[in-house]
Amino acid sequence: MDPNYSYFLNFSHTNPLFFQNNYYPSYQTLPAFLNSNIIEEKPAKLEKNKYQRTWNKVQVEEVFNLAIQYCQKNNKVLEEMTLNDFGLIAIGLSQTPEQVMLKVKEVMVNGTLRPGKWSQSEDEMLGNLVNRFGCKWGKIASFLNEEVHNRLNIRNSKTCKERWNNYLNPNINRGPWTEGEDSTLLEGFLKHGNKWSIIAKLVPGRIEGLVKNRIKSLVHKIKQESGQSENVFDKIKGQIETYKISLQQKYTGSNKSYKENFGQDI
Repeated sequence: MDPNYSYFLNFSHTNPLFFQNNYYPSYQTLPAFLNSNIIEEKPAKLEKNKYQRTWNKVQVEEVFNLAIQYCQKNNKVLEEMTLNDFGLIAIGLSQTPEQVMLKVKEVMVNGTLRPGKWSQSEDEMLGNLVNRFGCKWGKIASFLNEEVHNRLNIRNSKTCKERWNNYLNPNINRGPWTEGEDSTLLEGFLKHGNKWSIIAKLVPGRIEGLVKNRIKSLVHKIKQESGQSENVFDKIKGQIETYKISLQQKYTGSNKSYKENFGQDI
């Protein structure tokens, strides 16, 4: 083989821009295997349907109106609609046919478009069931669904537990926070971080949501009062000591010491 021709082949394959020089002025597009800038596009993966579990008021109103329009168009009533009917309504929505059916029937039973709203009678029954069954939330949820929601699975053990612990429990303390509680909260925050449920156990009567909001409020106030060069954690420790000194002064004349009142020394 002619050495010049061999050099031409090697040079042309290793230098794609060779085809764009004066020797081949009419060559405008390089082959894909010679153009390193061309990346073969892979076929896009089909995304799985991601169904939304939670509802907002707008979505509830939309799906309920769709159900009414479907009934008017097909001469049906809501009570007689089947899962197949709700499957047609659910086309294009972010919920499954089962979720749509359950939500429409929930609106029919509760008479409200507000998702998950608890009625006063339901709250009263929940309190009576807690007194009767204790903390057996699964049993309580089944009883509520059977007696109040026409055997629809509207409530579950989690929602019943949260409703009682966060709103209805008479032992919840919603009064003003004391210096002793604030000191305990900040110490718990330094030790456990944002594990609010663990910190809430340190202050009896205070629920997790209240504890979280109080700690965030205290830390925000400390950050505002501290300078840029000051360490926030050191400032929190200093605030804890301030609380303890103030409390010790209050209990100086009492029969109980600070440790007896708050379980620890200064």
